[in-house]
Amino acid sequence: MDKYNLQSNEAIIIKSEKVYHGNKTGELVLTNLNLIHIVTKGIFKTTYTARRFPIKQIKLFNGKAQVISGKNGNIDIYFVNGQESFRFWNDETLFSEKKAEKEAKQWTDNINRLLAGETDFDTADNTAIPGAEFIAETLKDTIDTFKGVFSKTAVEERITKKCTACGASISGTKGRIVCCQYCNSGQQL
Repeated sequence: MDKYNLQSNEAIIIKSEKVYHGNKTGELVLTNLNLIHIVTKGIFKTTYTARRFPIKQIKLFNGKAQVISGKNGNIDIYFVNGQESFRFWNDETLFSEKKAEKEAKQWTDNINRLLAGETDFDTADNTAIPGAEFIAETLKDTIDTFKGVFSKTAVEERITKKCTACGASISGTKGRIVCCQYCNSGQQL
């Protein structure tokens, strides 16, 4: 935790790696007090430089933080003294843009929750296979389409005829066995 230098009343809410701020990539950390962008330097990556942006300095309008998530995993944060932009990135090729956009939205939502005074944050672990959720949703939609096309049952024909045992009227679906309600004899319609 040396690289974070958290205050005694400061707690981490969410963090992401490979986040660009300007032309520097590093780790982005959201705490209850600050937004911190940490860049690692040196051969052994043991030297850290951190830029801190106080959460209280983010502009609010109608109770909503002025944080906008855009395409390609970008978020723009409007502070009292200016604007900062961050871009989420990963080096995977399959669905990397969708993952970055999802991560940016997650950050936007968490910053809004924090500034609204909520205590329930989206801290989903990003250990799933990249793009798995997108693929699962696509497969579900495809399966639902097939179900809709192929599960159409043949129109069942309803018929009425006389019971062969007692002569009472019986009705039901053609081809099914029905029990007569008067004499309890089973018959196929």
